Amino acid sequence: MIEALQLEFMQNALLAGLLASIICGIIGTLVVVKRVVFLSGGIAHAAYGGIGLAFFWGWPFLLGVISFTLVMAFGFLLSFVLQSLRSKISKRATLNPAT
Repeated sequence: MIEALQLEFMQNALLAGLLASIICGIIGTLVVVKRVVFLSGGIAHAAYGGIGLAFFWGWPFLLGVISFTLVMAFGFLLSFVLQSLRSKISKRATLNPAT
């Protein structure tokens, strides 16, 4: 096991895993505290739509995922802002139909 850590790509993989765990822990905590779990779930599921569209149009998958997810995130943000300006509906009720 220790011999595997002598390889450069294993060191990079270990460092990437540690950094990802720290970042995901912080972001996950903020998502739960801010009560926007529906929003994060909706954006994550938008990535599936991006994969499907990229496959359909023959694009690279990463391009489809990133572009479609950003468009959907902007759409969620816009719908949230417009709904919160119009009425006194809570954030959760505004984001629930989008997911």
